[in-house]
Amino acid sequence: MKDRIDQLGPLELRCLSLAARGRTRLDIMRETDIPMERIDQALEEAMRKLKANNLAEAIIRAARLDLIS
Repeated sequence: MKDRIDQLGPLELRCLSLAARGRTRLDIMRETDIPMERIDQALEEAMRKLKANNLAEAIIRAARLDLIS
């Protein structure tokens, strides 16, 4: 799994980090001016790379791997 984790991009990590702090996708869009479609893609890609079934699982895995704080 380490090789996929290394491939998480900056936007994926940023979206995961904001989601971990309780921000919704709409909050993330408002705070970053990134289109909702791109946020959705980033979170979906992060879930795929972390082999997570949902956003909560992706956040937990990223936090345990010290990718987000």
